[in-house]
Amino acid sequence: MKNHINTQIKLMAIVIFFILLTGLSAIYLMDAVQRSENTSSQQQQELLIAAFEIEEAHTQFKIQVQEWKNLLLRGRNPDDFQHYLASFNLQTTEVQQHLAKAKFAFKEDWAGKFDELSNNHKRLIETYLTAQSKTKFDDPSSVQALDNSLRGIDRPMDLLFPKLTHYLSELVKNKLIEDNHLHAATHHQHVWWITFCVSISIILMIALYWISFKKAIISK
Repeated sequence: MKNHINTQIKLMAIVIFFILLTGLSAIYLMDAVQRSENTSSQQQQELLIAAFEIEEAHTQFKIQVQEWKNLLLRGRNPDDFQHYLASFNLQTTEVQQHLAKAKFAFKEDWAGKFDELSNNHKRLIETYLTAQSKTKFDDPSSVQALDNSLRGIDRPMDLLFPKLTHYLSELVKNKLIEDNHLHAATHHQHVWWITFCVSISIILMIALYWISFKKAIISK
């Protein structure tokens, strides 16, 4: 009789342990999944922000090229010349600021492409300004010569922006697929563990019931 009681107590303790373990595992699962999803979501948002910054830098660069054209067309007037030159220089800062905010997202080989874009922009602006300083804007032939010498110089850089944006969009897509696979695998592991704990608890409860049943028969 005493052995039956001791066995019941031990089984009851083990059952309680596995029930608690199951509950704690479920809580841990929900917390782990939530933290993982939050981290993944944050990383995806950072990549999307970087893509937006590249797009914005591209937009500002196009505005800068337009300001250069305005300078060529209307630079004969001293006030207009200063206005468009100031706008042109302002866009240099705008482009570089947006690029700086996106730099973190470019790794390995693409880090070189990103640096190439940023450095090419700086060199391009230096080329524009150097040529502008040697031009007589009150002389149409001088302005025409300047325009001819720099025509199309912005095109290679203009074509590089979409490549960087495409790279970031591919990163976001691949990151989403990778995270989905990781979450599925993690979820499967946790579900397996909880199922194991629940199964052991059920088996122990059946054993406890059987011992109690046998004890009741013996008592009679």
